[in-house]
Amino acid sequence: MKVTKVGNVYKVARITGPKHNFLGLTLSGAEVPSLTVERLQVDGGGVHAGTLDEPQLVAAVRRGVTEANQKFGTHFSIVKLQYVVTDTPDPSVYSLLAQKNC
Repeated sequence: MKVTKVGNVYKVARITGPKHNFLGLTLSGAEVPSLTVERLQVDGGGVHAGTLDEPQLVAAVRRGVTEANQKFGTHFSIVKLQYVVTDTPDPSVYSLLAQKNC
């Protein structure tokens, strides 16, 4: 996994064999009342790993950011979350990716 920053978005991808996950986060040091979710499409011939449950994904990402904040003594809030709708549906991976993005 490698975190890159494009503009104000931190991006990380995880590919392990047939499983793949992407997460983009825009973070703020101030409290954010609600986050924006951006669903990304990837041209891949219609092949996808399953159906992501968006509320579970958002909860997992929030959990990951909270854990990173506690670990590093930071106070980041999520402004925008990006994910690929056809990625592997595993909320625990998104929590890990969120921690890497902080």
